[in-house]
Amino acid sequence: MKHIFIINPRAGKEKENISVRVRSYIASRPDLEALVFNTEYCGHETVLVGRLCHIFEDETIRLYICGGSGTLCRAISGIPNLSMVEVAFFPCGMTNDILKVFEGEIDPFLNLNSLVVGTPMYLDLLDFGFGKALNFCSFGFDAKVSAAVNSMANFSIAGPKVPYYLAIVKNALSIVSSSMYSIMVDGQDFSGKKTLITAFNGIVYGGGYSPVPTASPVSGKTNLVLYEASSVFSILPNLKHYKKGQLDKIGKSITSLEPTNVVVKMPENKNMFFAADGEVFDMKEHGNQVCLRVMPASIKFVVPQGVALKEQCREE
Repeated sequence: MKHIFIINPRAGKEKENISVRVRSYIASRPDLEALVFNTEYCGHETVLVGRLCHIFEDETIRLYICGGSGTLCRAISGIPNLSMVEVAFFPCGMTNDILKVFEGEIDPFLNLNSLVVGTPMYLDLLDFGFGKALNFCSFGFDAKVSAAVNSMANFSIAGPKVPYYLAIVKNALSIVSSSMYSIMVDGQDFSGKKTLITAFNGIVYGGGYSPVPTASPVSGKTNLVLYEASSVFSILPNLKHYKKGQLDKIGKSITSLEPTNVVVKMPENKNMFFAADGEVFDMKEHGNQVCLRVMPASIKFVVPQGVALKEQCREE
């Protein structure tokens, strides 16, 4: 098996030199005969992975993605044949939230020795047509927050909470009304005004928000939350319930579903965003429509020795 490390040297806190740390480890492990690449720009991961998978198309390769959630999303989106690739994640980003479905969360994945001898676990993916996500996909308020967080990259040195809090307050105060969406969920029509539309494969996003704490990346379904805030002033007070997964306390304005296919069409006369893990997309470039489908047990995700999914995230 070919071991290939892809490093985003710009991920995470500025004081951490990811490239030096990972390359020092590789130098200490000549037995791996590993290849290592630094990304040079946002989106380079997708290009690199595509080329490497083509070069080594006749053998299984293990990709070690060293960066944050966005790096992981871009890398996975470049894999043409998931059956021939194992994906390991060395978390160096601001939140790395997909790892919070595992016992021990992020810490076990920071041990490169444990990661190298880890074994693959089949996880579901969220395919949104022009890419794939492991943790979540969102429209509306959540996507605007993600876009704002990305623009506040310099605040990441203060930890993940600061930029998220600033982005939430900024967007809660600036939002004027919900937007009208055309929404089909497993063939059923849920169209109407919505403040946010978010599909979960993991249990945490935004560094600490857990609206669906029992979501599972091995269930073959996504947990979809549709929310229409009654007013601008209802968003902030309800955040504490949303964050803790107490959706029943928000009332009838929120709906939770477990579909396998979701089609969302956004208003063409508005500047709309779509977020997938750490990536944010301007929907004008994608026809203002997303066809989201669950790809059950489609990615071989490397898990360190002794690490398992949290009990509430396991398949029933």
